[in-house]
Amino acid sequence: MRTLSRLASGGAAAVAAGALLFAAAPAHATSSSGTWGIPGHKMQVNAWHCGSYVSTCDWKASTKVYKGTAHDSAQWVQNRAILTAHGISVSLTISKNPEATLKMTSKSQGEVRWKNYGGHKWISDTYGQMKPSSLTVYVSTKSCGSAQITSSIKFTEKCVTAGAA
Repeated sequence: MRTLSRLASGGAAAVAAGALLFAAAPAHATSSSGTWGIPGHKMQVNAWHCGSYVSTCDWKASTKVYKGTAHDSAQWVQNRAILTAHGISVSLTISKNPEATLKMTSKSQGEVRWKNYGGHKWISDTYGQMKPSSLTVYVSTKSCGSAQITSSIKFTEKCVTAGAA
């Protein structure tokens, strides 16, 4: 009887410790960032999405231009995010910020694009939620950025991917 009581209390302690460890575990996000430079200017492209999800996954993508460490002034800055659900026979729905356009390229992939026009622009950022189907193994966010600083200074499109490609 005494041995059974110790086993039961030891098992309860193990379950409690496991629950505490699980509750204390941080939610991890998946992200990627890249920076490219041309004399006097640099462009940073960022991709981010949730690391785990039940039914929805937040995502963000951005393109930023700098002159030294300060925000640069560009004619336009563009971000193009490609959001993909990976697996067999998967599908995906996507929400996005109001300024951006959404084009579904297949039932499991969509492209969100925003070109921020006008003087003194330095950033184009897009964001929203993905709702992958239940057969989705994982999701990825590919962020591609480009910018026109002046009529003679331009960043061609560069990309980074958060999650497996």
